Amino acid sequence: MLRQLRYKCAWYGRTLVVVDRFSPSTRRCSACHAKGAKLDVSVREWCCAECGAVHDRDTNAAVNLRAEGMRLYWTVAASLPPPHRPPSVIRASELIALVPAA
Repeated sequence: MLRQLRYKCAWYGRTLVVVDRFSPSTRRCSACHAKGAKLDVSVREWCCAECGAVHDRDTNAAVNLRAEGMRLYWTVAASLPPPHRPPSVIRASELIALVPAA
């Protein structure tokens, strides 16, 4: 899957952002960003203890993954000098190597 995504991103001139696999995307509330308790895989819907928002597990994870991906992309893009473009693949685990020290 990752190979195919990398290929498609290269084909269309896009950047693939790979978020850390241990990011709490499922249990972090996309409304208030509070980190909830660990959820069993069978739990498909949950309610945030902080703000009371009701979340579908997959939809909530998708919103959180997109936000984290955009944060990583703009962290790298903002650190590059103007003529440079972000790399074709940005991995959360390699972020320190991609962002030059100030």
